[in-house]
Amino acid sequence: MATTPPPTDESERQLLRMANGMRMALQSTPAPVAQSRRVAVGYRGKARLYYYPPEDGPRLKTPLVLFPYLGISRPYIFDLRPGESFAEFLAGKGVPFYLCDWGVFGPEDRDTGLDEVIGDLIPSLFRQAVAHARADAGTAFGYCMGVPMTVSALARDTSLPVRNLLAMVGPIDFSIGDFPRMTDEEVFDVDAVVETFDMMPAEFVRSGFKMINPTGDAKMQATLAENLWNAEWLRGYRAMNRWSNEWQPLPKQFFRQWVRHFYQHNELVRGELRVLGEKVDLGRITVPTLAIGATNDDIVPAASARALVDVIGSADKTFLELPGGHISVIAGRRAKNEVWPGVLKWLEEHEPG
Repeated sequence: MATTPPPTDESERQLLRMANGMRMALQSTPAPVAQSRRVAVGYRGKARLYYYPPEDGPRLKTPLVLFPYLGISRPYIFDLRPGESFAEFLAGKGVPFYLCDWGVFGPEDRDTGLDEVIGDLIPSLFRQAVAHARADAGTAFGYCMGVPMTVSALARDTSLPVRNLLAMVGPIDFSIGDFPRMTDEEVFDVDAVVETFDMMPAEFVRSGFKMINPTGDAKMQATLAENLWNAEWLRGYRAMNRWSNEWQPLPKQFFRQWVRHFYQHNELVRGELRVLGEKVDLGRITVPTLAIGATNDDIVPAASARALVDVIGSADKTFLELPGGHISVIAGRRAKNEVWPGVLKWLEEHEPG
């Protein structure tokens, strides 16, 4: 398809900025997202398990099963738009890919906590994915908050049919970074906060992330003003901007336990976390593991993510610290050109013979 040649001087760019700015102001429909073909193949409560069929059939035997953050944002960041979709990339390479969508929580979910998520939802959905793929085992893939939840499920129940473990920008040592300081028991009474609401509102969650990077919005607006002339750049911006503004609430009990047991007491890395009354010992994880951190991640510092390879019992374990931030390792040009191919190569190298 022919592309419009770029403007040759600043005056032409300025005219395009004015025209595109007016067009954006008048647009009433949200940017199209999540356009890859997918099929709902499993569920547990509100959670849905989606399968993205490979274009020419599976080339890998081992399914890749992704568990992202719980609440906070919608999971279509992994299928943002054509040409910028991790799901689309995997489908094109023959990887049987499954994604957990936790759904949208409401007041009826206020008592959902770690026992339900780690002890029930993740094991059930993972087994459903492996069964649907007609495989004997799968690769468990945690992203962000999904990493500590997934590794806790695996460490608690080593009978889960997990062949490999992939952990991307997920906190393990919760003593590192800005969030531990913001949620310290001396300054953050989690019980008082939780009991104020039926749910942890999306606005509350959003404000916490904004405090980590208070100038982020201003920088984004400056970048928008600079690139407003570029129609292709704007299409990607609109999709990413939609995702970054669709915040989701959290169940109050999960939020309470998440803050207390992970951030305030750092129980996971200390081996003191309990799920359904049983201790979670990360040393029980012995499967091949790839952990990824990002150098400029202000949400999960690379040192926090790196702690996973220090505490698990696997002989085959690798930590990669990649340039970029929390989102750019999974979405955007750098992810597409550098991260996704690296993940695919590791998956291929860890296929059964």
